[in-house]
Amino acid sequence: MTSPPITTAPVLQTLSAQQAEELKQRTCGVLGHLVNTNSRTTYFREAPLLARYRTELRLDTSCESVPVWGIETPEVDFGTFTRNVPLSTYEDYRPYVSRFLGGPCLQSSVDNLLAPGLPAFIATSSGTSDGSVKYFPKYVRPIKGAMSMGAPIPEVHGPTKCTIFSLRYTHTLDVLDEAQHVVGAIPFSLATAGGLRVHQGWKIENDAELVKTRVSGQITPIAVAFIGPYYTFLLMHALFAMGERSLDTFNTIFITAFSDLVRLIETHWEDLVRAIETGQIPDLEGLDDLRLHIQTHLHPRPDRAEELRRIAIWPNLKLVVGNGTGGLSTVVPWVRNCVGPTVNLMYSVVYASSEALIGAAYNAESGEELYKVKTPDSVIEYLDVEQPESAEYITQAWDLEVGKRYEVILTTRDGFWRYRLGDVLEFVGFAPEDGNPLIRFLDRRNVVMCVSAEFVTEAELHRAVASIKDIIGRVMEFSVIIDDRWFPRRYGFLLELQGEPGPHSHAAPRRLQEHLYSTNGTFAQFSSDKEVGEPSVRILAAGTFSEYRSWRIGVTGVGSGQMKVPTVIYNPR
Repeated sequence: MTSPPITTAPVLQTLSAQQAEELKQRTCGVLGHLVNTNSRTTYFREAPLLARYRTELRLDTSCESVPVWGIETPEVDFGTFTRNVPLSTYEDYRPYVSRFLGGPCLQSSVDNLLAPGLPAFIATSSGTSDGSVKYFPKYVRPIKGAMSMGAPIPEVHGPTKCTIFSLRYTHTLDVLDEAQHVVGAIPFSLATAGGLRVHQGWKIENDAELVKTRVSGQITPIAVAFIGPYYTFLLMHALFAMGERSLDTFNTIFITAFSDLVRLIETHWEDLVRAIETGQIPDLEGLDDLRLHIQTHLHPRPDRAEELRRIAIWPNLKLVVGNGTGGLSTVVPWVRNCVGPTVNLMYSVVYASSEALIGAAYNAESGEELYKVKTPDSVIEYLDVEQPESAEYITQAWDLEVGKRYEVILTTRDGFWRYRLGDVLEFVGFAPEDGNPLIRFLDRRNVVMCVSAEFVTEAELHRAVASIKDIIGRVMEFSVIIDDRWFPRRYGFLLELQGEPGPHSHAAPRRLQEHLYSTNGTFAQFSSDKEVGEPSVRILAAGTFSEYRSWRIGVTGVGSGQMKVPTVIYNPR
């Protein structure tokens, strides 16, 4: 998927009657396809969530096979859907998804479970709002105009690219027939890894041959995508990137991957230059059998090594791509300062989650951070965040109001119905070329902290601080920042105490680490992968928070009675 050209026509504030009808018909057409297809699944036939909808459709769940019926008028069916399907959360699907989590399973128990057939892979979430790791079965069901699997690594312009991606999977699930013969193996991986495999046709049984190859236009051999340890993974990308003077594009999922890579280059400069000079890979953790396949693509380059010691590392760099919105936006100024003013930063070319693809960047090179919602295989609805959290307050795409904030609600090809994604966005207008909604991502609902790709809530931060009061003393006020003074980045706790610190206050960072590790699954995951460091603690002088409030009131001009220091400060300056 390439980034679209910048559109010069003005964004529409409202739709004409004809444009609104066309958008409605497109939405109804997608819903009709999803209902006709996924009504043949175990979840649709059994889930209490859909009981009223089944009744309205007069679906006989006692039948062994559910027929595909025609929909006479999309408007009528869409109205039946909106009136009878409530909001759902992951808990509504957990009992069904759990059938994939207990080891080898019978095909009869998981076939046609959420969508027809067996999943191509199980996507493991890189971070969730409640701190747990969630699993999303992903099915292959081509739909005209749909991006395969919803979340592959997007392609970007540039003849010489370093695309930082992973193809690793944690394990596979054997699916057995009634005779206990293996009829399939379902891998568990990140959505990007699984989606890219499906998109490219890279099956896990062919990995032994895949690791020997290199994709045209990519400077890093595919074997690097199988490296486990985060530092080694990035250093190998750095090694091949440094060896290529003509490199013009970095393509990442999150902008933090690029910033981490640059910092590793700084700390391992001599080792990397020496490796380029000699053509020998440094001794790094986790290479194991992959070393041979990577070494095949590395040759002595004494001329390039000498050049690196004299000139800019990438004189032809033109573009860095990586999600730098929301909680990751604090990294963008650092990256801009690193690459200079002439390199274009594209925060993302797609808006996607483990659950679904939502849209593509709109006028990406303009820096406006807009996305056009266009999902041929999902229905996107919008829940006004100022209204009660109930399906009756859902707004349809053609009725959106500019400037309002909405939570994304998904009905997907993978069998989720009116699912609360938890992403909060701002509606900006309608695309003049086709009338699709244009949105700007704001944040996660009820999520306030993200250093890598984990999520930690404000309540969890408060509990973490409470866990150290016996060793550090009573905390009067605190805020948390993203502390990027070290690599990897970490949670920086800024504490103002009542009185002097306790005699064991030096143990506070370790206690915070242990508390977050034991109570938040995604923090544990990324901490174990060394993508999030041990929290730092700084004890501030008495009165610091009061001085902050005074300063803030002065610069904003707001009333003193309503000024409070936030728990999370994304811009401590």
